[in-house]
Amino acid sequence: MNQFSRFLVVGVLNTVLGYSVISACMYLAGMSPEISNVAGYAIGLVASYVLNKSYTFNSKRKNSREIIRFLAAFGAAYPANFAILFFLIHEIGTSKGLSQIYAGVVYMCVQFIMAKYFVFTDSHTCK
Repeated sequence: MNQFSRFLVVGVLNTVLGYSVISACMYLAGMSPEISNVAGYAIGLVASYVLNKSYTFNSKRKNSREIIRFLAAFGAAYPANFAILFFLIHEIGTSKGLSQIYAGVVYMCVQFIMAKYFVFTDSHTCK
């Protein structure tokens, strides 16, 4: 299985976790879509780092350097996600749930590119 396929598997697991948190916050706890999104991505961030480090990129690097780079990648991907979410809900009027999905696709694309070419660059390449 290649890196992108592994990234997608991790992404599916992470998405289920993140969207479960987002949905619970939004629909069960009555939180705003924006706050729910922050909560879901915060929990997903930890799971994503652990799973991508060990499974997707099989990285053997020291955690401190990778964590800093992973957070920087998140610093690029999450604002793109949040901007799309905000725009779709408040400017176009797209449903909250569908907006979360579209914003998640943007996040996934940016995050994979950053992980592959910036975070885990010295990692063993999966073939």
